[in-house]
Amino acid sequence: MRRFFLLIPVLVLIISGCSKKNRFEVDVSDIDTSVEIKRLDQDLFNINLDSIHNEIPYLSDKYGEFYELYNHQVIRVGGSNSKAYPDNLRGFLTDYVINNVHNKVMEKYPDVNRLEKELTNAFKHYKYYFPEKTIPAIYTFIGGFNQSIVIDDSTLAIGLDKYLGRDCKFYDRLGWAEYLQQDMLRNIIPSDCMRSWAKTEWPFNDSTDNVMSNMIYRGRLLYFVRSMMPEAHDSLITGFTTSELQWCENNEEQMWTHLVEEKLLFSTDYMTINKLVNPAPFTSGFPRQSPGKAAVWLGWQIVDEYMRRNKDLSLKELMETEDYRKILRESHYKP
Repeated sequence: MRRFFLLIPVLVLIISGCSKKNRFEVDVSDIDTSVEIKRLDQDLFNINLDSIHNEIPYLSDKYGEFYELYNHQVIRVGGSNSKAYPDNLRGFLTDYVINNVHNKVMEKYPDVNRLEKELTNAFKHYKYYFPEKTIPAIYTFIGGFNQSIVIDDSTLAIGLDKYLGRDCKFYDRLGWAEYLQQDMLRNIIPSDCMRSWAKTEWPFNDSTDNVMSNMIYRGRLLYFVRSMMPEAHDSLITGFTTSELQWCENNEEQMWTHLVEEKLLFSTDYMTINKLVNPAPFTSGFPRQSPGKAAVWLGWQIVDEYMRRNKDLSLKELMETEDYRKILRESHYKP
């Protein structure tokens, strides 16, 4: 395996970053799309517990199917029609820890105006590229740290208690590793939303489940997010820190050489795939300075090069392509 070099060509980083942004800028000013976020996290904790039976129909009517999904799958207190539900819900709403979490969420997110603007802009780009697609209804909730993003049919919901910042004391008390807390930031929410939505619209074709297909599929999701958020910094697209991004830029050739020389690209071993593309303190097989899932960043570069070489190919065609080997072959990727 070749050595990994840690030189930092800052000028190259600046130039490549600018060209990448310019390529994705499109005019969405005439697209009539607006995101309104309904805040279950506020409405739920504002109900009158002394008349909780009367409050439940209001919540059920306002939040529809998502309310039942929230009850069953997120906080797991049962359906709103069950006899035990009012007491179960009261227990959740009066829990000491959950109330502290709620207070922290309200302190961090007194309003979601900025988030609405960011998601409006992202979904305007979504309608630009996919005019036939439906914009989901968007909600926020507190889930007791169970879920970050919940998606069901035409619904996208955000667990605000999973985005309280890297210095949140609750995360340390839960024993979550630092690398897991790294992405629990308010600024990450829009990219998490768009990537999660894309995963449900274009799920992974696991008939070719190997390292290469996972790299390119997940890299394609990053390319999608970049298309939805052309002005966002790469750190918000990837969840990497600036120094981690620089490390990837500096060691792109060495990472690729390692995967090729060690014959890892077409490995179907589950553990090998997991070590290369899933969150971790660093990417197994790479130096400890590497970010976790660095191979996904390589997948993004492959997809980006593939689209550079196929300028007539639409984003829709890219997202519907399940031939990952073709993307690799026609990208002529050579860092």
